[in-house]
Amino acid sequence: MEGLVADWNTACNWMMDFEDPSRACALVPDPCPGGVAGPCYAIGGINSGAWPAEFAPIAALAPEQREPLVQQFYQNHFWNTWFAQVVSDEVCKRVFDFAVNGGSGVSVRCLQQAANSLLAAGEAPIAEDGGWGPMTLGAVNAADPVALQAAFQAERVAYYRAIVAADPSKAIYLAAWTARANK
Repeated sequence: MEGLVADWNTACNWMMDFEDPSRACALVPDPCPGGVAGPCYAIGGINSGAWPAEFAPIAALAPEQREPLVQQFYQNHFWNTWFAQVVSDEVCKRVFDFAVNGGSGVSVRCLQQAANSLLAAGEAPIAEDGGWGPMTLGAVNAADPVALQAAFQAERVAYYRAIVAADPSKAIYLAAWTARANK
């Protein structure tokens, strides 16, 4: 596996299959984040209330011209040099997708928990701090990718269930969240 690294296009296309499956980059109504006065819109999953400075130049373009800026947004804000060093595209694209959907730190923490769940007795766990580093990367690349993918998906679902347990009003999102996590 030496020399193999995760592919940005694979991860981006995976994530965009959820954020904008038709790749229309159309302006669509979107819920406003807490504390933001509406209305809010999204283009390719980028929310105008959450990312106003980044959203404005994308919205100023015609829909058929937006996709490169949408991809650049996700590469700038969610992709990182650690993702590029993960040897499994199957693992990487899911971790990247969750970084977009749930936050980078949360995604990495769930990955760390998943990697630790696969350790043999006596192996030292990695810190579950949500930060990328050489220990996390080494554990991810040393793990069986199929087992790590399954463990990561389970951690992601558990994270979503904990959100709903803490705030039952979010239960309306649970089916979509878990479907995305289990794909």
